[in-house]
Amino acid sequence: MKVIIPYGKSEKSITLRDDLNIITLKKIKTEGLKAIKDEIIKSLRFPIGTPPLFTLAKGKKDCCIVISDTTRPVPNSILLPPIIDALKIAGIKEENITILIANGSHEPVSEGAFEELIGKEVLSRKIKIINHDAYDENNLKYIGKVSYDCPVIINKNYLKADLKICTGLIEPHFMAGYSGGRKSICPGIVGIETLKVFHGVKAMEHPNSKSCVLESNPVDKIAKEVSLMAGCDFIVNVTLNENKDITGIYSGDIFEAHQLGCDFIARNAIVEIEEPVDVVITSNGGYPLDQNYYQTVKGLVEASEILNHNGVIIMISECKNGLGKREFKNLLLELKEKGIKDFLKIHDSSKTFKSDQWEVQKLTQVLEKTQNIFLYSSLTDEDYKYTFANKIVSVEEGIEKALNLIGESAKIAVIPEGPYVVGKVKEREGGL
Repeated sequence: MKVIIPYGKSEKSITLRDDLNIITLKKIKTEGLKAIKDEIIKSLRFPIGTPPLFTLAKGKKDCCIVISDTTRPVPNSILLPPIIDALKIAGIKEENITILIANGSHEPVSEGAFEELIGKEVLSRKIKIINHDAYDENNLKYIGKVSYDCPVIINKNYLKADLKICTGLIEPHFMAGYSGGRKSICPGIVGIETLKVFHGVKAMEHPNSKSCVLESNPVDKIAKEVSLMAGCDFIVNVTLNENKDITGIYSGDIFEAHQLGCDFIARNAIVEIEEPVDVVITSNGGYPLDQNYYQTVKGLVEASEILNHNGVIIMISECKNGLGKREFKNLLLELKEKGIKDFLKIHDSSKTFKSDQWEVQKLTQVLEKTQNIFLYSSLTDEDYKYTFANKIVSVEEGIEKALNLIGESAKIAVIPEGPYVVGKVKEREGGL
């Protein structure tokens, strides 16, 4: 059988022997919406849980629109023009609209990448575009504390805006349950001191800090409380299919609208299987999520959820931008030198917290399940040394190595879309 795996902006075709014990995990096929601009306008006029956007914007002097950075395939060039037009009709001038890029602690988006991020049409307007910087104290404001003694430090441009709008993509999120909604605010536009708790060891080690789980998820609890304190007047969130077509638009209240989108994703992206598997062949969803190894951890985490102990993960992720930030690389080296137990102990405090440690912590959860990871990517041999993965020059090589380790009767799961699909082992009476 042949399977198409997303890889960067293209794809890889892999051939699997017909005699192997294979299951394929895919989302329910959903067609993209037709007349998409009309559907967006309709969602702004008839939102979920709030008055129409026009009504909310009427009489407001300015607006801040939060958007995701380049690590999320949000169709901003489609979403933003109708939003901006509605604001203008309500009386808000273009020069009083700010687009705030929710980088979290990621690197800022370069001006050269603005057109790809928001589209030429929006870029040509008189709208200010700024990057959020979690370390820039001059543009951050402390407004209180929430659960887990988490300080709430928010971007000043957002706080001072007369009208606050958050846009985003709803998809499974490997620690916060789902992306979109309140995640645009936390972690999107918070300060590093907030992230130290939100992404801290204690919140993320909880068993409910994982994909498609909101109930009793401490990471989501913090995000929800932070967003309540910071405020949000309106969201415009979307869901996408494997072709990146918009399948749903969820506009309105930051909680009600978002929850409906999460419910849709749960019905379409969670795939139950009867028992754990021995081998998972997966991707990181292609571009933009497979730009570096830092993001690739997401796909590894999802693969490990359905894997038998000491099973094999074969990851296909381009990583054209290398490992990620220098801090991430340094933490990977520290993990290699000190081991999982000491690494987590050292960083179990806001005083010893380092940027990107959360991604390394999630990687440790994978490594506690298995260290049999084969990675097909464009990483250099030097970068491979930091990945805890073995380099393969083809997916077929990885499959051969996996069968040599496990045996020809190995149970194999193929997840072409990687972290966009959440595999779950069915619960049986008395547990798994």
